[in-house]
Amino acid sequence: MKKHSKTKFAILGLLTIKPLSGYDIKRLINTSIAYFWSESNGQIYPTLNLLAKEKLIVVSTNQFAGKKLRITYAITALGRLELQKWMREKDEKSVHRDEKLLKLFFGKNISKKECIQLLKNREKKQIENLKEYESILKSLQEEADSPHHVYWVLTVKNGISSAEAEIKWCRGSIKTLKSNKKDGNLCIR
Repeated sequence: MKKHSKTKFAILGLLTIKPLSGYDIKRLINTSIAYFWSESNGQIYPTLNLLAKEKLIVVSTNQFAGKKLRITYAITALGRLELQKWMREKDEKSVHRDEKLLKLFFGKNISKKECIQLLKNREKKQIENLKEYESILKSLQEEADSPHHVYWVLTVKNGISSAEAEIKWCRGSIKTLKSNKKDGNLCIR
């Protein structure tokens, strides 16, 4: 299967919500999909140029009340078809990288106390994430009329479920380490 730049599809998907400027796209990424998908300005603007060249989006220039020109992008029918085609394809393997889990995997090289602290830090971060996801879910009630609403709620609920599972896992792992009598950890300083 041919590999695609997923930035292309993230942008096309966002443009199904409404026409957006490059700034609006980045802002919307930061307040919505950034919890599970990130894009940088260095990816966004070249991709917008490519999408325009491929006629998957149209570019409009508007001037509002004497302000500088504002460039907006809107998805075309061809862009919608391209997005739908990609959505129906089999997913490529996702590469998951988790530095904290990598450190825990090599936990024998530090003290048990330090490993427990790694887990406590992870738990704290997940508690913060859970609060943020719950806040987002609450704010989505204002968007209930949007045809995208149910899908946004589903993705936020995935974040909530993941955070809850991580918190439970952290607490169980801390208990396991505390009850483990084998403490052959090497302390490398």
